[in-house]
Amino acid sequence: MEGRKMNNINGFMLENYVEKVFREAGYLVQSEKAENDRDRSKYVDIVVEKELRKYCVEIKFSKIIESGVQEICDIAEEYKMIPILITFQNIKEEKRDYYYKKYPGLILIDIKNLLYTVKDNPKLYNELVAMLPYSIDNIEPQKGFINLDSIQHDDYVSSLIKEIKLCQSGKLSFVAYEELCCKLLKNIFSEDLALWRSQQKSNKDLYRFDLLCRIKDGNQKTFWSILERYFNSKYIIFEFKNYSKPITQKEIYTTERYLYSKALRGVAIVIAANGYEENAYWATKGSLRENGKLIMLFDTEDLIAMNKMKMEQEDPANYLLNKLDDLLLNLEK
Repeated sequence: MEGRKMNNINGFMLENYVEKVFREAGYLVQSEKAENDRDRSKYVDIVVEKELRKYCVEIKFSKIIESGVQEICDIAEEYKMIPILITFQNIKEEKRDYYYKKYPGLILIDIKNLLYTVKDNPKLYNELVAMLPYSIDNIEPQKGFINLDSIQHDDYVSSLIKEIKLCQSGKLSFVAYEELCCKLLKNIFSEDLALWRSQQKSNKDLYRFDLLCRIKDGNQKTFWSILERYFNSKYIIFEFKNYSKPITQKEIYTTERYLYSKALRGVAIVIAANGYEENAYWATKGSLRENGKLIMLFDTEDLIAMNKMKMEQEDPANYLLNKLDDLLLNLEK
């Protein structure tokens, strides 16, 4: 694979994702480190097999170049396999037609095809979109080579909601609560946010915040645009508080220390299992009024409500926008 890292996307992460998609579609998958077929697979990213047909798969994040197409087709011909070239970019139709005419046996899969393949699989869809550094608002999913059976995935989000409702508050379930929050956030905001780095530490490990995301380039939704333009924030910190008691102002002041406008990190979203004391809300207003730092407070029920909006084809970002409106309209001098 050319370029093991591009736009903060690790090449191995892309390969692992593609392997999961093929396995979900019922293919036998061999990675390049597989014991069998070592000679052939070392030249390509993965080899997949289904119904006695073998495919050699090359995965690109950058745009396709003709030498790469020629190479995968030559390998496929040598080892009597079918060539598949997967790109996480958008292939224009005239370019696709050109390659199909010149390389008749080639199978091309681009981001349009990938989005269509996983559209009914929330887990794989969220993982795909969260990896992309760009917005998919103007990309129309298009049926491609890989097909998934979507029936078994219909209850994925419902099962996450059930799990987080049953999650016990307190230190013993802290990790479980954090993981569930991350999955539910990815379900609603994978199209808006990228990066998704968990458990990030600040300089000299003095502080640690749970999740860091970046607003995707090209995102035009009102809420995220406000954060970028007026709060100078390209990055969003998420904090998850699975405390047995409501959050106090002390935890708000700790979160405030993570926010630094020169690092384009001026906004934090906190999700708490058991809500907040009144002084925590006053602390967020003080932070905004005095330092221009925006800390928005939510609880588990808010997170569930936004996921239910997504299930009903509504935009959860509007939920955040309404909360922001309330906060700013009620901000005292």
